[in-house]
Amino acid sequence: MAKSRQKAAQYFLKGTQAMKVENFGIAKTMFTKALEQDKDNPDIMVRLSQVLLATGHAAQASVVLKRCVKRKPNNPDALLLLSQAQLGLNEVEEMRRTLDKALGWDPTHGPSIHAQVVGYINSGQIDAAQEVLDRVGDDSKSHVLVPMSRVKVLRAQKSFAKGIDLANEIVARDGISDRHKRSVRFELGHLYDAVGEYENAFRMFQLGNAGHIQGKTLHAESMIAMWTPEMLANIPLANVSDERPVFIAGMPRSGTTLTERILDAHPSVAGIGECPLIAHQLGRMTATSLGGSQIDAYAQEYIDMLDERVGSIAESGITRVIDKHMGAERTLGIISRMFPNAKVIHCLRDPIDSCLSSYFQNFGTNVSYSRDLSSLGKMYVAHRKMMDHWYDVLDLEILPSSYEALVADPEPQSRKLVAHVGLEFDERCLRFHESDGHVSTASSVQVRSPMYQSSKQRWRNYEPFIGELIEHLGEYADTESTSPSTTSQEHGA
Repeated sequence: MAKSRQKAAQYFLKGTQAMKVENFGIAKTMFTKALEQDKDNPDIMVRLSQVLLATGHAAQASVVLKRCVKRKPNNPDALLLLSQAQLGLNEVEEMRRTLDKALGWDPTHGPSIHAQVVGYINSGQIDAAQEVLDRVGDDSKSHVLVPMSRVKVLRAQKSFAKGIDLANEIVARDGISDRHKRSVRFELGHLYDAVGEYENAFRMFQLGNAGHIQGKTLHAESMIAMWTPEMLANIPLANVSDERPVFIAGMPRSGTTLTERILDAHPSVAGIGECPLIAHQLGRMTATSLGGSQIDAYAQEYIDMLDERVGSIAESGITRVIDKHMGAERTLGIISRMFPNAKVIHCLRDPIDSCLSSYFQNFGTNVSYSRDLSSLGKMYVAHRKMMDHWYDVLDLEILPSSYEALVADPEPQSRKLVAHVGLEFDERCLRFHESDGHVSTASSVQVRSPMYQSSKQRWRNYEPFIGELIEHLGEYADTESTSPSTTSQEHGA
């Protein structure tokens, strides 16, 4: 019996209102309180798990959703969210089984069809994605996410003209939600970009980003003022030792996924994607309050997570684990105390290309500053200032890695990356694109191709439209050299 369904409904409403304005802290609190009042309510569990997934708490979301599915096994929405939590935990096969269950209950469930198609695309299985859609049949009676999935497959198949026609048909549909319309416009942006219609492409990306709440950027000066050498010295080094952690730092779309894939191709290396654990640990208490017991506990918690994700060294033979840690400019201080022997790779790319490519991605709530060109410019400057500070004050081994140098001359740069993490080179690192592993970032298709230089100075195609980005990048914006890219393909993040 619920303690008070009326109170639960009140908390649920407040949580829903907070979600709409992306105030996820309040939303999580409200949904948690609602669930305390009505512990078996699947609708509350679904909403709480949505917030947990949006804030990077995939493990917690998985616990809530398994409970929800046990309570109501024929709920395809809960199964869909569980599949997303499993993907966040790198449980790709479990994700696929869960989506199969969802479609077993409702073969027409558009969100599950879309997730299944995207999952196959991100694993490089374009034919399997097409087969999913072939089984669906007539799009005119389907959920809007079905034809949207078809657009994604057409783009992956390089059938750009067909993709443009279908995407424009979807935008013109009656009753399509603003959220879905934004997603279609991002797809249209990429399709127009692929055929060289840059003005149309930029207009679509503008429209897609305009519907989102604009996010905040990092204030580097206040962080630098806090993370002084004296403050760092007051935080004890962890007594827990592990040589496995390797952290990739960098702005989105700066070559972080490409770098991860090169290293992950080594038989002694495993990647765990973008892991939010250390950012969450840093948020639990002020850094100045951290003592030896907390640092040891944090380090052990992280190591336990590695063991859970990739197995112990004895079980797996994995001696390096890559954490493509977006936002590492915020966390390298605490990382240096938890894992003083950790290796860090700082990915750098032409700032204008990196920022513009981020603007072109529908990151959802994950990279909220990417929705505005001026915010992107400010964030890039803040990122570089913070990284310059860490180079100066930390004893961590940080290797700057140029995306342009990597794609121009892959072998020596790849050898440098492997040597930096303390391993002997393996030729498989040069064949990273042959891997059939799942890639969950915006670079999922690109990193399955050999390296190419065609994305260098891609921003030149959009130069008439990006004055505010260049202005806010200031000294980091090099507008003086070389010619524009003639094609839009890129490895990106």
